[in-house]
Amino acid sequence: MGGPRLQPITEEILIKIWMNLCKQGPEPSAKEVLASTERFLKDQGRNDIFLPKLRKVQNILSEARAKNEGLPPHEKQYQKPWNMATLNEYPIPSETLQSVAMTWRFALINGEPFTIRQAKWASRLTVFKFVSDATKLLLLSYEYAKREEASLISSTTFDSFNSDLRLVFSGVEYATIWKQLHGDKPFPDPFFTSIPYADDGGVMHEALHPIEYYNALYNGTLKNERDLELHAMVAKMPSFDTLGLFSNEIRVLYLMWLNFIKQKPEWQRITAEQAADVIRKLKDWSVEVQSFKYDPKHPPQVQGFVVEENEVKISPDLPSPNKVLDLLAEYSKGAIRK
Repeated sequence: MGGPRLQPITEEILIKIWMNLCKQGPEPSAKEVLASTERFLKDQGRNDIFLPKLRKVQNILSEARAKNEGLPPHEKQYQKPWNMATLNEYPIPSETLQSVAMTWRFALINGEPFTIRQAKWASRLTVFKFVSDATKLLLLSYEYAKREEASLISSTTFDSFNSDLRLVFSGVEYATIWKQLHGDKPFPDPFFTSIPYADDGGVMHEALHPIEYYNALYNGTLKNERDLELHAMVAKMPSFDTLGLFSNEIRVLYLMWLNFIKQKPEWQRITAEQAADVIRKLKDWSVEVQSFKYDPKHPPQVQGFVVEENEVKISPDLPSPNKVLDLLAEYSKGAIRK
C-alpha cells in the first residue's frame, strides 16, 4: 500500500518551512526540511497531518524550486525591494502611500527586507485601523506576502481565509468562529506571525530581528535554546511603553544600534545572560541619551543633539554607545564571566 494520501496542506507546510529555512543560511536538504516539519507539527499538536517519505519530500521541493526559478518576470519583480521608484510600474493608492512608506522605514530600521509584494499588502491592510501602526503592518504584510509566494510555487491555491479571520474579527469572535470551523486544533502555518509582548504588555521589539528567524524560532522549525532563554529574559525588561522613551528618534536610535549589534559575529558567541546584559546596557544608554531634554535655562551642551519642540533630534555626529560595544567585545573574548 502507498500509505495515507498526501494532503494539500502537507505540501504547503513543507514548502513554507523550506522557504523559511532558506532564509536562515544555505538551502536545506529534504531531510532537514522533513525533520523541521516533524518538530513543527509536534509543537502544534497536529498528529492528524501525515508526512510523506523522504523521496516524496525531495520531489515536492524539486518541483517548488523549478517553479520558483520559472516564475514570470512580473512575479519575480514583486520579490524585489520596494522604493518610490517602483510606483511607476507597481502603483499603490496615494491615500495609503504614507502608511506604506512608514512601514518601509520601520523595516529598514530593523534591518528587514521590504518587498514590492509586501508594499502591495501593506497598502491594502492599512485601511484596518487596528493594524495602522508600522509594527503590525510590517508583520501582517510579511505574512500575507509569504503565503502568496508559497502558493505560486506549490500546487495549492492562494487562500487568505484564516488570516482574514484574524484581521476582521475580535479576539473573542475569532476564537469562537475558529472553534466552530476547526474545533480545538491550532492553525498549522509556519508564516503565522504573532506580535511578541514583554511582561509589562508592551511590544518586545528585540525579538523581531529578523522576522524570518523569529518565526522559525517560535514555531519550532529552528532550535536555539540560547535565544529562547534570551527572549524570556528580555521579556522581563521594560519595553518602550514603560521605559520612558518619549522621543521616536531615540526609539529609532535604539533599534538601529540593536540591529547593528545582533549582526556582529560576537553576538552569537556570548551567552543568553551576557546578551541580555548588552541589551540592558543599550536600553540604559538610550534613556541617558534622551535625558538631554529641552530646558530653556539649561539647553543641552552635548554635540550631536538638536532639540525642537521638546523632541530630541539625532544629528549624524551623535556619539555611539561605545561602552555597550566594548562590553560585547569583552564578553565575546571571555574577559568577563558571570
